Amino acid sequence: MKKEDENKRKKNKLKISVVGPRGYTGAETIKILSLHPYVDEIQLLSLSEDDKQKEEQTQPEITKSIPSFRKYLQKVSKIEKFSEEKLEGSSAIFFCTEQNKAHKIVSRIIESGISSFVIDLSPDFRFKDVGQYKKVYGFDHAIPSAIQKTVYGLTELYREKIKESEIVANPGCYPTATLLGIAPLIKYAKKQGLNIEWIIVDAKSGVTGAGRKALPHLTLAYLSENIKVYAWSEHRHVPEMQEKLKELFDISPPLNFTAQLIPAKRGILETIWIKLDEKPETDKIFEEYQNFSQKNFFFDFWGEELPDIYSVTGTNFIRVGIKCKDNIIMVVSVLDNLIKGASGQAVQNLNIKFGYDEKVGLELPPIFT
Repeated sequence: MKKEDENKRKKNKLKISVVGPRGYTGAETIKILSLHPYVDEIQLLSLSEDDKQKEEQTQPEITKSIPSFRKYLQKVSKIEKFSEEKLEGSSAIFFCTEQNKAHKIVSRIIESGISSFVIDLSPDFRFKDVGQYKKVYGFDHAIPSAIQKTVYGLTELYREKIKESEIVANPGCYPTATLLGIAPLIKYAKKQGLNIEWIIVDAKSGVTGAGRKALPHLTLAYLSENIKVYAWSEHRHVPEMQEKLKELFDISPPLNFTAQLIPAKRGILETIWIKLDEKPETDKIFEEYQNFSQKNFFFDFWGEELPDIYSVTGTNFIRVGIKCKDNIIMVVSVLDNLIKGASGQAVQNLNIKFGYDEKVGLELPPIFT
């Protein structure tokens, strides 16, 4: 980047609005953006009705909900009650909300003429097939016309489209781990004319993947020294993965997926089994993964060494290792569900859209304890 261009970017810093700041993804998004050199202001907007009365008295501080932010944030402190008018002038809007919220608001802001870049961390824009929203999530989409203009925010595979997008649908954490984990293998298979007979995904996730809900199976007493299978192939991320496999690679292999809750706060480890119709050339598979890793900073290929959750905690990396035996390939894919699986990838997409280095704000040190 030329020095004059760099100076221009520094002068034209971004104003960001974060809708839904109190959840896990909201907090991670705020943390990353607060250290982003090109973000000048972060506006926090709450959809909670409880904030209406509070705002009439005094705006609640984010540190009341997230005490770890005390004496930490320089660009933000107060939470405001959401209204469309407050989004005026935002360079980008991050929706860190639960399902069936963002699409309604985006519909209204488009009607009002607000043209901010939208990054939705909820599932409200992930499907191209409008019928899937009712089938998978139980709601009718408020703005079907915007779906076709939306780009799926799986950064490494949709980078060029993200540059031209108006709305980015940030992927689910499980689909990120699965699709990125097997993308080089699928590319190899297609080059060699090999067919994928089936895919089996055995996924294990920390409790933050369920959000900040007060549910019995998320309590320490229940989950400590325990593990729980909570979804089989009916998991809501399976249709998302199936649609993107067809869209990206024009394949529709049987996909069996199992999600398990483990006694960890954050992180996902997926063991992915893939059967090809013929025995592959292992060295060429490795070459495909190595090339993908070289082209994508946050994709880290470990060869035959198998990564663990500890290696990605607190970072925006996805780390992948593989083993091959006959025509069966095992891929181990790990990431931090709150960063590469959510907020980090969202900021990665922000950087791409606004022409910044993809790593800006995201070279985060790992959590060692």
